[in-house]
Amino acid sequence: MTIIFSSDGFFREGEVGKDWQFEMELGKIILTDQELSFMKKSNISLTEVGTPIDNYTDGFKIPLSAIKKAYAIKNRKIYTVIVETRDNHLFTITMAKYRDSGQLESAKLSELINTTILTNIDFTQNQTNHDAHAPLRTKSYICQYCGERNKSTANFCKNCGNKIS
Repeated sequence: MTIIFSSDGFFREGEVGKDWQFEMELGKIILTDQELSFMKKSNISLTEVGTPIDNYTDGFKIPLSAIKKAYAIKNRKIYTVIVETRDNHLFTITMAKYRDSGQLESAKLSELINTTILTNIDFTQNQTNHDAHAPLRTKSYICQYCGERNKSTANFCKNCGNKIS
């Protein structure tokens, strides 16, 4: 499991309202190549004099395959990331602080979630379509008129100009 993003922030299931600071949990937001995790910050224990250690407990763990989309929005004065799952649950995340509305962090996190989902989907499709030891190749289409190999994004053959079906 590879950690892609980790930050302190606030989160909750559902949307937030006017008093978002009191409605959301404080903790760690961790994005890996397999899941998006929210770890709640619980109590602080002092092991030595003047040395605080934060204890984290499991909050929510959302597998990447369960996420439909993630996007950043402005909710009153703060920027939040909304994560929608395939089973119609909403999760709200923000990295806003006292003097910072969290705009840059929200945009960055939503982009990272979406690209990680796309990369994960693309990787799993390539793994199922190819032998484990074969090199990964981009999909291409062969023209039925002249036999020329074209990219998967091409609508017309680069050699003869006929429409690729």
